[in-house]
Amino acid sequence: MSPFNGDKKEVLAFISNMDSAFEVIDPDNSDVLYKFVLTRIADRNLANCEELRSFLKNTYTEKRTLDFHATVIFV
Repeated sequence: MSPFNGDKKEVLAFISNMDSAFEVIDPDNSDVLYKFVLTRIADRNLANCEELRSFLKNTYTEKRTLDFHATVIFV
């Protein structure tokens, strides 16, 4: 897994890669993998994968308004 550089276009791919890694790892090693994933993003102290996923989505994904979506649909 390459380091996440904060590119908003790549955050969902990073989360997907993280989820895939956790699906195939032995559950006994999930803490080690989680610590590794944290080193790939930044100097953050997040308690678990859900907090990490929320942090990444809230920090790096674009927030679109209802007006934006209506414009996309009707234009």
